[in-house]
Amino acid sequence: MMKYLSLLVVMILAGCASAPNLPPTDTIVAVKPIESGIIASSAKYSYRFFRSGVPQEYQRYKTFYERFHQQASGVRVNFMVEQHEVAAEYLVVIDKRNLDTGQYTALVNEYQAVQIDNDRLGVLFKAAGFWSSSYAPELAAPYKLEHPVVVSINDKTKTLSTLGTVALIPLVPLFPLVMMYGCATGPCV
Repeated sequence: MMKYLSLLVVMILAGCASAPNLPPTDTIVAVKPIESGIIASSAKYSYRFFRSGVPQEYQRYKTFYERFHQQASGVRVNFMVEQHEVAAEYLVVIDKRNLDTGQYTALVNEYQAVQIDNDRLGVLFKAAGFWSSSYAPELAAPYKLEHPVVVSINDKTKTLSTLGTVALIPLVPLFPLVMMYGCATGPCV
């Protein structure tokens, strides 16, 4: 009996391990602007970001893009996820060698550009929203990106793994049996 109880305890502990909902990376293949913000979509998920939370951040990015998109050499995108809420950080990487003194000053003073390494600066933008399953019209040709963007995802949402669900199912009918066994072999408390 102890062998079976030990096995049950091990299954429960292994099954209660947490598993994130989203993968550690995703590839954004389409971006659809909408009245209230943008929808960034991968093959499996959609990430919706709204202007209502930080409208000045969208205007700041628009102005930045109009002035400096030619100097941008890349981007780094990170999503922090908890439940279905997403906080996005979009770091635009700029090669300092492509900047004149006025552009460099504007990036540092107006956009708080930070030194990434000897040759590159980074300008950070943030957005908030939520994620859901992808919806086919959002992946339509007009919204497809020429170069898909890989995003890293830090999912702090923890859910019970499949093994945990399976391990917990036997507990319901097993509990009365354990109680009956305990009453049959010793004092019933």
